[in-house]
Amino acid sequence: MLIRDSFRQHFYDVIKKDHVLVLTNGDVDALCATRILTHLFACDDVAYSLVVIDGWDSLGRALEEYAKQIHTAVLINCGSNRALTNFDFASNMTLYVVDSRRPYDLDNVYADENVRILANGIELDELKCPEAKELFESSEDDEEEGDGKRSLEDIERRAVKRARRQQWCTRRNDLLWDYYENSWYSISSAVLMLEIAHLLGKSSAEAMWCAVVGLNSQLVDHLITLEAYTAVCIDRLRPFIRRYSPKNISAMKGDDVLRISFDKELPLAMYAHWSLYKSMITDEHFVCRTQFWQQRGEARMRSLLSTLGLTLTECKQMYSALSYERKREVSDILQKEFNSSFASFTAVVGYCNKFNACDFARALCARLEVGLTGDESLHERFSASMHILRKFLGGVHGDGDLISLTKAIELYKSCLESTVAQVFMVVNQSIILSTGPFFLLSLPQSEEVKLLSSRHFLFAFASFVLKAFCMTSRLKSRSSRPLIVAIPMSGDYAGWFKVTGVMPFGTEYADSNHKSFIGRAFERVVEHTTARSVRRDSFDSTVILLKAEEKSRFFEGLQAIMEIA
Repeated sequence: MLIRDSFRQHFYDVIKKDHVLVLTNGDVDALCATRILTHLFACDDVAYSLVVIDGWDSLGRALEEYAKQIHTAVLINCGSNRALTNFDFASNMTLYVVDSRRPYDLDNVYADENVRILANGIELDELKCPEAKELFESSEDDEEEGDGKRSLEDIERRAVKRARRQQWCTRRNDLLWDYYENSWYSISSAVLMLEIAHLLGKSSAEAMWCAVVGLNSQLVDHLITLEAYTAVCIDRLRPFIRRYSPKNISAMKGDDVLRISFDKELPLAMYAHWSLYKSMITDEHFVCRTQFWQQRGEARMRSLLSTLGLTLTECKQMYSALSYERKREVSDILQKEFNSSFASFTAVVGYCNKFNACDFARALCARLEVGLTGDESLHERFSASMHILRKFLGGVHGDGDLISLTKAIELYKSCLESTVAQVFMVVNQSIILSTGPFFLLSLPQSEEVKLLSSRHFLFAFASFVLKAFCMTSRLKSRSSRPLIVAIPMSGDYAGWFKVTGVMPFGTEYADSNHKSFIGRAFERVVEHTTARSVRRDSFDSTVILLKAEEKSRFFEGLQAIMEIA
């Protein structure tokens, strides 16, 4: 069932009376939402248990393990897009779902009261869920035909009923196809948690920072478009911007004050903690414009810098070393080059350096999804990432520690350079294959490719590769077909490939939600594939695990499905 907007009455005021099991996904948005929710619990002395999960299997195990002890569970960024009623949990256990994935599974929407999805009323109107009467047969249609003698009138009546039922089934299948055809991501769960905190009178600048980091993580993960991001900033975050980002922010001074500003920002990764040149040669826009992977790429980049009025010397020094006036001049120049009105949030605690929400989200992504060592568990990476967030916010109370954050930033820069190097290798070696309705990239096993098991870097890599691939040719067909990417796994998953897909480059601005039919196509192929050869364990429908020996058969099936569609 759906909880429409009345989140205090039907969600928080209910769960705070019980011991709560918090099941949170291992992504940055979920991390930030969890931080806000657990802070609310701390304010109200609510007992809770926190379990970090990374897929449907671990969700099922957690529900089964805690079913007898706990009767209330909150699922953060997981659970909405597959039927939870199929899981084995106690009948007296209630699941509250806070998830940004769309569309909702209709079994969850029309489930009994033990599955409750928190949903925004305005969004529900746009989602257009089919009504129950259009999905479920009425009892009068299930009447069995008797064995006695039939009159001509009975036969005609049953014939009419069968024809009507056939029409109803056809209509139902069409509705389900239209509803499930695409998948996409909606408003950040952290932003929704901020709104709930506001309803409880417990919002704060710290909670707002968590929310905007969660929102920016969706943007840098390529889950939402810039248009959708801007809409959330304007429509949902405006009251918080007015309250916690006042125009006279310079007057808010002190060691224990968190100052958040919302202003134009450059969409360059980590430039404030790097040199402009390093940031530009790892950026999609500048790399593709100069075709930096080619031998003459560096010469083209230098020529572009000269045209923009930027010297190579100042671009190669740390950006923080530039004077305040020059920073403003450079920012104006590059904003015109990008030709976009991107705005983001920046936080300053006391007198420390500024941190942009996008870069903060990127640093958390690296720490959470990659880790500092290869043997860290998901729980350890989640705890370390939460430590970074808490220590940063702890600066408000004199307990700030930026060492962990600085390490995470350096880790991200290293991972970004490695990812871009993989893009250059793919484009230069021309290993993308045309297979009819889509392009296929299957990477060879290497030490560098391990990084792409991270969702953030996998999605960033796939998007970057497709754009670079389209820029190397004037053929329009390259912009009209999706790209399927297969990454070889290692360790416990040796012999498997992680497979995902990116919608055609030409559809990038087709809608504001980044809707994708890739997940639906995968699902249809899996229905006709050996169960043990494919695993749909990821909460993201566009990501699957595929046995190496089944690759050819799977992609042949995918080709057939896409050609029919």
